[in-house]
Amino acid sequence: MTRQVPAAEADQLRAELRAFLNSRPDLSPITITHCTTLSDAAGRNFLSGHLPGGRQVVTEFRRVLDLARAGEILAPGVHLDALVITDAPAIRPIRRGQFYQTETVRRVAEVLDYCADNAAIGVIIADFGFGKTEALRHWRERTTTASLIFEFDEFTSANKVDFVHQLAAMLDIPAAPGSQAGGKVFRALADALRERPCLLIFDQCETVRTRVLQVIRQLHDRTHDAGVGVVLLSAPTLLARMTISRAVDLGALTSRVGVWAPLSGLSRSEMAAIVRREGITDIDDAAFDFWARAVNGSMRRLMRSLDLLRAKHAGKRIGTNAIAGVAAHLWALAIPEEA
Repeated sequence: MTRQVPAAEADQLRAELRAFLNSRPDLSPITITHCTTLSDAAGRNFLSGHLPGGRQVVTEFRRVLDLARAGEILAPGVHLDALVITDAPAIRPIRRGQFYQTETVRRVAEVLDYCADNAAIGVIIADFGFGKTEALRHWRERTTTASLIFEFDEFTSANKVDFVHQLAAMLDIPAAPGSQAGGKVFRALADALRERPCLLIFDQCETVRTRVLQVIRQLHDRTHDAGVGVVLLSAPTLLARMTISRAVDLGALTSRVGVWAPLSGLSRSEMAAIVRREGITDIDDAAFDFWARAVNGSMRRLMRSLDLLRAKHAGKRIGTNAIAGVAAHLWALAIPEEA
Protein backbone atom coordinates (compact mmCIF):
# COMPACT_ATOMS: atom_id res chain seq x y z
CA MET A 1 0.00 0.00 0.00
CA THR A 2 0.99 3.65 -0.32
CA ARG A 3 3.37 4.60 2.48
CA GLN A 4 1.45 6.83 4.90
CA VAL A 5 2.81 9.38 7.36
CA PRO A 6 1.58 9.43 10.96
CA ALA A 7 -1.90 10.95 11.22
CA ALA A 8 -0.67 13.64 13.62
CA GLU A 9 1.92 14.84 11.11
CA ALA A 10 -0.62 15.01 8.28
CA ASP A 11 -3.17 16.81 10.48
CA GLN A 12 -0.55 19.32 11.58
CA LEU A 13 0.35 20.09 7.99
CA ARG A 14 -3.32 20.53 7.04
CA ALA A 15 -3.77 22.96 9.93
CA GLU A 16 -0.73 24.97 8.84
CA LEU A 17 -1.94 25.06 5.24
CA ARG A 18 -5.40 26.25 6.28
CA ALA A 19 -3.93 28.95 8.51
CA PHE A 20 -1.69 30.12 5.67
CA LEU A 21 -4.62 30.22 3.23
CA ASN A 22 -6.72 32.17 5.76
CA SER A 23 -3.94 34.75 5.94
CA ARG A 24 -3.77 34.98 2.15
CA PRO A 25 -7.27 35.56 0.68
CA ASP A 26 -5.66 36.01 -2.75
CA LEU A 27 -4.77 32.30 -2.78
CA SER A 28 -6.93 29.20 -2.98
CA PRO A 29 -6.30 25.50 -2.31
CA ILE A 30 -6.00 24.89 -6.05
CA THR A 31 -3.29 27.59 -6.27
CA ILE A 32 -1.28 25.83 -3.59
CA THR A 33 -1.78 22.43 -5.24
CA HIS A 34 -0.62 23.77 -8.61
CA CYS A 35 2.72 24.71 -7.02
CA THR A 36 3.25 21.05 -6.18
CA THR A 37 3.69 18.28 -8.70
CA LEU A 38 0.53 16.54 -7.48
CA SER A 39 -2.75 16.05 -9.27
CA ASP A 40 -5.64 18.34 -8.37
CA ALA A 41 -7.65 15.40 -7.04
CA ALA A 42 -4.87 14.26 -4.70
CA GLY A 43 -4.32 17.79 -3.41
CA ARG A 44 -8.01 18.53 -2.93
CA ASN A 45 -8.67 15.26 -1.11
CA PHE A 46 -5.67 15.69 1.18
CA LEU A 47 -6.56 19.27 2.12
CA SER A 48 -10.17 18.30 2.81
CA GLY A 49 -9.07 15.38 4.99
CA HIS A 50 -10.58 12.72 2.74
CA LEU A 51 -7.16 11.13 2.21
CA PRO A 52 -4.76 10.28 5.06
CA GLY A 53 -1.74 11.54 3.10
CA GLY A 54 0.98 9.48 1.52
CA ARG A 55 4.64 10.41 1.96
CA GLN A 56 4.79 11.94 -1.52
CA VAL A 57 1.74 14.14 -0.87
CA VAL A 58 2.92 15.38 2.52
CA THR A 59 6.45 16.05 1.29
CA GLU A 60 5.21 18.10 -1.66
CA PHE A 61 2.82 20.26 0.40
CA ARG A 62 5.45 20.82 3.10
CA ARG A 63 7.95 21.97 0.46
CA VAL A 64 5.50 24.43 -1.09
CA LEU A 65 4.32 25.79 2.25
CA ASP A 66 7.90 26.44 3.42
CA LEU A 67 8.74 28.19 0.15
CA ALA A 68 5.60 30.33 0.31
CA ARG A 69 6.25 31.34 3.91
CA ALA A 70 9.79 32.34 2.96
CA GLY A 71 8.44 34.51 0.13
CA GLU A 72 10.24 32.54 -2.57
CA ILE A 73 6.97 31.67 -4.32
CA LEU A 74 3.42 33.05 -4.32
CA ALA A 75 4.37 36.51 -3.13
CA PRO A 76 1.24 38.69 -3.05
CA GLY A 77 0.30 39.60 -6.62
CA VAL A 78 3.43 38.22 -8.27
CA HIS A 79 2.00 34.82 -9.15
CA LEU A 80 -0.68 36.51 -11.24
CA ASP A 81 1.57 39.17 -12.73
CA ALA A 82 4.15 37.90 -15.19
CA LEU A 83 5.91 40.77 -16.87
CA VAL A 84 5.35 40.83 -20.62
CA ILE A 85 8.54 41.57 -22.50
CA THR A 86 8.37 44.51 -24.88
CA ASP A 87 10.77 47.18 -26.05
CA ALA A 88 8.97 49.80 -23.97
CA PRO A 89 10.80 51.31 -20.98
CA ALA A 90 10.07 49.93 -17.53
CA ILE A 91 6.93 51.43 -16.01
CA ARG A 92 7.05 49.73 -12.63
CA PRO A 93 9.69 49.12 -9.95
CA ILE A 94 11.94 46.12 -10.43
CA ARG A 95 10.98 43.20 -8.20
CA ARG A 96 13.46 40.56 -7.25
CA GLY A 97 12.50 37.26 -8.83
CA GLN A 98 10.24 38.80 -11.49
CA PHE A 99 8.85 36.25 -13.92
CA TYR A 100 9.17 37.34 -17.55
CA GLN A 101 6.53 36.48 -20.14
CA THR A 102 8.77 35.55 -23.06
CA GLU A 103 7.88 33.81 -26.31
CA THR A 104 9.06 30.54 -24.72
CA VAL A 105 6.56 31.01 -21.89
CA ARG A 106 3.74 31.76 -24.31
CA ARG A 107 4.52 28.79 -26.54
CA VAL A 108 4.72 26.37 -23.59
CA ALA A 109 1.30 27.60 -22.41
CA GLU A 110 -0.17 27.13 -25.90
CA VAL A 111 0.99 23.50 -26.05
CA LEU A 112 -0.25 22.73 -22.55
CA ASP A 113 -3.66 24.27 -23.28
CA TYR A 114 -3.95 22.42 -26.60
CA CYS A 115 -3.09 19.02 -25.09
CA ALA A 116 -5.45 19.57 -22.16
CA ASP A 117 -8.33 20.65 -24.40
CA ASN A 118 -7.81 17.91 -26.99
CA ALA A 119 -6.49 15.05 -24.85
CA ALA A 120 -3.47 15.04 -27.17
CA ILE A 121 0.22 14.24 -26.81
CA GLY A 122 2.58 17.20 -27.09
CA VAL A 123 6.37 17.39 -27.09
CA ILE A 124 8.16 20.55 -25.95
CA ILE A 125 11.84 20.65 -26.87
CA ALA A 126 14.32 23.20 -25.55
CA ASP A 127 17.92 23.12 -24.44
CA PHE A 128 18.89 23.14 -20.78
CA GLY A 129 18.23 26.46 -19.04
CA PHE A 130 15.85 27.86 -21.64
CA GLY A 131 13.09 28.16 -19.05
CA LYS A 132 10.64 25.43 -20.04
CA THR A 133 10.27 24.11 -16.48
CA GLU A 134 9.64 27.58 -15.04
CA ALA A 135 7.18 28.30 -17.85
CA LEU A 136 5.36 25.11 -16.93
CA ARG A 137 5.16 26.06 -13.27
CA HIS A 138 3.92 29.53 -14.14
CA TRP A 139 1.17 28.07 -16.35
CA ARG A 140 0.12 25.69 -13.60
CA GLU A 141 -0.17 28.50 -11.05
CA ARG A 142 -2.55 30.40 -13.31
CA THR A 143 -4.72 27.66 -14.79
CA THR A 144 -7.73 25.78 -13.46
CA THR A 145 -6.89 22.79 -15.68
CA ALA A 146 -6.41 19.59 -13.69
CA SER A 147 -2.81 18.46 -14.11
CA LEU A 148 0.22 16.92 -12.46
CA ILE A 149 3.96 17.24 -13.09
CA PHE A 150 6.16 14.16 -13.04
CA GLU A 151 9.88 14.95 -13.01
CA PHE A 152 12.00 11.99 -14.05
CA ASP A 153 15.13 11.00 -12.17
CA GLU A 154 17.78 8.36 -12.85
CA PHE A 155 15.61 5.64 -11.34
CA THR A 156 12.14 6.36 -12.71
CA SER A 157 13.58 7.11 -16.16
CA ALA A 158 15.06 3.62 -16.39
CA ASN A 159 12.61 1.40 -14.49
CA LYS A 160 9.01 1.13 -15.67
CA VAL A 161 7.82 -0.45 -12.41
CA ASP A 162 9.40 2.29 -10.31
CA PHE A 163 7.82 4.82 -12.69
CA VAL A 164 4.25 3.54 -12.34
CA HIS A 165 4.62 3.25 -8.56
CA GLN A 166 5.79 6.87 -8.27
CA LEU A 167 3.04 8.10 -10.57
CA ALA A 168 0.46 6.22 -8.49
CA ALA A 169 1.84 7.84 -5.33
CA MET A 170 1.39 11.30 -6.86
CA LEU A 171 -2.25 10.45 -7.55
CA ASP A 172 -2.52 8.96 -4.05
CA ILE A 173 -3.54 5.60 -5.50
CA PRO A 174 -2.86 2.61 -3.18
CA ALA A 175 -0.33 0.34 -4.86
CA ALA A 176 0.95 -3.08 -3.93
CA PRO A 177 4.75 -3.07 -3.47
CA GLY A 178 7.20 -5.21 -5.39
CA SER A 179 8.53 -5.56 -8.90
CA GLN A 180 5.81 -8.06 -9.83
CA ALA A 181 3.02 -5.58 -9.18
CA GLY A 182 3.78 -3.21 -12.07
CA GLY A 183 0.92 -4.45 -14.23
CA LYS A 184 -1.62 -4.11 -11.43
CA VAL A 185 -0.45 -0.58 -10.67
CA PHE A 186 -0.59 0.35 -14.37
CA ARG A 187 -4.20 -0.82 -14.62
CA ALA A 188 -5.11 0.98 -11.40
CA LEU A 189 -3.58 4.15 -12.84
CA ALA A 190 -5.60 3.83 -16.04
CA ASP A 191 -8.82 3.27 -14.09
CA ALA A 192 -8.17 6.23 -11.80
CA LEU A 193 -7.34 8.56 -14.68
CA ARG A 194 -10.47 7.56 -16.54
CA GLU A 195 -12.49 8.50 -13.47
CA ARG A 196 -10.54 11.72 -12.79
CA PRO A 197 -8.87 12.80 -16.06
CA CYS A 198 -6.08 15.35 -15.99
CA LEU A 199 -3.13 16.55 -18.06
CA LEU A 200 -0.05 14.41 -17.41
CA ILE A 201 3.10 16.52 -17.73
CA PHE A 202 6.46 14.73 -17.80
CA ASP A 203 9.60 16.81 -17.32
CA GLN A 204 13.26 15.93 -18.03
CA CYS A 205 12.39 13.27 -20.59
CA GLU A 206 15.72 13.39 -22.45
CA THR A 207 17.14 10.33 -20.66
CA VAL A 208 13.93 8.30 -20.33
CA ARG A 209 14.32 4.73 -21.56
CA THR A 210 12.23 3.49 -24.43
CA ARG A 211 10.28 1.03 -22.27
CA VAL A 212 9.16 3.85 -19.94
CA LEU A 213 8.06 6.01 -22.87
CA GLN A 214 6.15 2.98 -24.11
CA VAL A 215 4.26 2.83 -20.80
CA ILE A 216 3.34 6.52 -21.14
CA ARG A 217 2.04 5.89 -24.65
CA GLN A 218 0.00 2.88 -23.53
CA LEU A 219 -1.42 4.82 -20.59
CA HIS A 220 -2.53 7.57 -22.96
CA ASP A 221 -4.04 5.00 -25.34
CA ARG A 222 -6.23 3.72 -22.50
CA THR A 223 -7.30 7.11 -21.14
CA HIS A 224 -7.32 9.75 -23.90
CA ASP A 225 -10.96 9.15 -24.74
CA ALA A 226 -11.75 10.10 -21.12
CA GLY A 227 -9.88 13.41 -21.55
CA VAL A 228 -6.31 12.63 -20.48
CA GLY A 229 -3.61 14.55 -22.35
CA VAL A 230 0.16 14.12 -22.16
CA VAL A 231 3.01 16.63 -22.53
CA LEU A 232 6.69 15.64 -22.65
CA LEU A 233 9.33 18.28 -21.85
CA SER A 234 12.85 17.49 -22.93
CA ALA A 235 16.21 18.65 -24.19
CA PRO A 236 16.76 18.21 -27.97
CA THR A 237 18.02 14.65 -27.49
CA LEU A 238 14.48 13.30 -27.33
CA LEU A 239 13.46 15.01 -30.57
CA ALA A 240 16.33 13.28 -32.37
CA ARG A 241 15.44 9.93 -30.84
CA MET A 242 11.78 10.21 -31.80
CA THR A 243 12.23 11.52 -35.34
CA ILE A 244 15.44 9.79 -36.41
CA SER A 245 15.59 6.61 -34.35
CA ARG A 246 14.33 3.39 -35.90
CA ALA A 247 13.20 2.03 -32.52
CA VAL A 248 9.77 0.47 -32.97
CA ASP A 249 8.49 1.55 -29.55
CA LEU A 250 9.40 5.18 -30.16
CA GLY A 251 7.75 5.01 -33.55
CA ALA A 252 4.45 4.10 -31.89
CA LEU A 253 4.72 7.11 -29.60
CA THR A 254 5.92 9.47 -32.33
CA SER A 255 2.97 8.63 -34.57
CA ARG A 256 0.58 9.76 -31.82
CA VAL A 257 2.15 13.19 -31.16
CA GLY A 258 -0.38 15.91 -31.89
CA VAL A 259 1.85 18.97 -31.50
CA TRP A 260 5.61 19.54 -31.60
CA ALA A 261 7.17 22.64 -30.06
CA PRO A 262 10.94 23.03 -30.58
CA LEU A 263 11.88 26.25 -28.75
CA SER A 264 14.79 28.55 -29.55
CA GLY A 265 15.02 30.29 -26.19
CA LEU A 266 15.47 33.99 -25.53
CA SER A 267 15.66 36.22 -28.56
CA ARG A 268 18.11 39.10 -28.66
CA SER A 269 15.29 41.65 -28.27
CA GLU A 270 13.84 39.78 -25.27
CA MET A 271 17.24 39.65 -23.64
CA ALA A 272 17.74 43.38 -24.21
CA ALA A 273 14.35 44.16 -22.66
CA ILE A 274 15.07 41.99 -19.61
CA VAL A 275 18.50 43.54 -19.12
CA ARG A 276 16.96 47.04 -19.17
CA ARG A 277 14.23 46.07 -16.71
CA GLU A 278 16.81 44.55 -14.40
CA GLY A 279 18.48 47.96 -14.22
CA ILE A 280 21.46 47.57 -16.56
CA THR A 281 21.31 50.33 -19.16
CA ASP A 282 24.92 51.48 -19.58
CA ILE A 283 26.60 48.77 -21.66
CA ASP A 284 28.79 48.81 -24.79
CA ASP A 285 27.26 47.42 -27.98
CA ALA A 286 30.19 45.05 -28.44
CA ALA A 287 29.85 43.89 -24.84
CA PHE A 288 26.15 43.19 -25.31
CA ASP A 289 26.83 41.26 -28.53
CA PHE A 290 29.32 39.02 -26.73
CA TRP A 291 26.94 38.62 -23.81
CA ALA A 292 24.07 37.56 -26.10
CA ARG A 293 26.28 34.97 -27.80
CA ALA A 294 27.42 33.61 -24.44
CA VAL A 295 23.86 33.39 -23.09
CA ASN A 296 22.76 31.61 -26.30
CA GLY A 297 19.04 31.80 -25.53
CA SER A 298 19.31 30.49 -21.96
CA MET A 299 17.24 32.28 -19.33
CA ARG A 300 19.25 30.54 -16.61
CA ARG A 301 22.54 31.84 -17.99
CA LEU A 302 21.14 35.33 -18.36
CA MET A 303 19.84 35.58 -14.79
CA ARG A 304 23.03 34.18 -13.28
CA SER A 305 25.13 36.61 -15.26
CA LEU A 306 22.86 39.49 -14.22
CA ASP A 307 23.35 38.59 -10.56
CA LEU A 308 27.13 38.59 -10.97
CA LEU A 309 27.17 41.87 -12.91
CA ARG A 310 25.07 43.60 -10.27
CA ALA A 311 27.37 42.32 -7.54
CA LYS A 312 30.62 43.33 -9.25
CA HIS A 313 29.76 46.25 -11.55
CA ALA A 314 26.76 48.04 -10.03
CA GLY A 315 26.62 51.66 -11.19
CA LYS A 316 29.51 51.27 -13.66
CA ARG A 317 29.56 51.24 -17.44
CA ILE A 318 29.80 47.65 -18.58
CA GLY A 319 32.30 46.87 -21.29
CA THR A 320 33.54 43.78 -23.04
CA ASN A 321 36.09 42.99 -20.34
CA ALA A 322 33.38 42.87 -17.68
CA ILE A 323 31.26 40.49 -19.77
CA ALA A 324 34.35 38.40 -20.55
CA GLY A 325 35.05 38.10 -16.84
CA VAL A 326 31.49 36.92 -16.20
CA ALA A 327 31.67 34.43 -19.08
CA ALA A 328 34.97 33.02 -17.83
CA HIS A 329 33.73 32.79 -14.25
CA LEU A 330 30.33 31.19 -14.96
CA TRP A 331 30.86 29.20 -18.15
CA ALA A 332 34.63 28.99 -18.73
CA LEU A 333 34.23 30.91 -22.01
CA ALA A 334 37.10 32.95 -23.44
CA ILE A 335 36.50 36.36 -25.01
CA PRO A 336 36.28 35.98 -28.82
CA GLU A 337 38.93 37.76 -30.90
CA GLU A 338 36.34 39.73 -32.89
CA ALA A 339 35.00 41.23 -29.69
